[in-house]
Amino acid sequence: MSDAPHSFIYVLKHAELAVRGCVEVALEQFDLTPNQFLMLLRLSHKEGLSAAELARGIGVRPQSLTEIINPLSEKGLIEREESPEHRRVLRITLTAEGRQLLARALRIGQQLEKELVADLSAGELAALLAALEKILERAQRHECHPEVRRITALKLAKRQIAQPWSLGRRGRARRRAV
Repeated sequence: MSDAPHSFIYVLKHAELAVRGCVEVALEQFDLTPNQFLMLLRLSHKEGLSAAELARGIGVRPQSLTEIINPLSEKGLIEREESPEHRRVLRITLTAEGRQLLARALRIGQQLEKELVADLSAGELAALLAALEKILERAQRHECHPEVRRITALKLAKRQIAQPWSLGRRGRARRRAV
């Protein structure tokens, strides 16, 4: 892979950084970070997600989620409740205040998006979105994608657990090749 300015990944990353910078400035008036906005948006589509589900959904590590959740909770934008199935799992929902703030922030986000794609024709925008969706689907199935790696590791672990054990020459337990 080349770092040349015409490399797909190079251009995509720089476009993401430029757009993210615009989003950060646009969201300042709501005292939201892009990840907080993304979390509120995700919760508006599916209430009662766990922290782990939210982390996967917005692309952050579960350990980083506290930095996103706590300010939203302190502002009264989200609520955390114990899951009835599993007491250690907290389910997160939007409050009425969170929904109102999200609605206002969405209007600003839609205006920003409109301004950023203003130089594209309707056909160019449709082609760009279709191409990005194909790339997204392909990347999510790629062996280097973190979720694919996690699932592969889980399958491997289950296979190893199922393998029979035997005693080696020195009397130590080891897995037999199947």
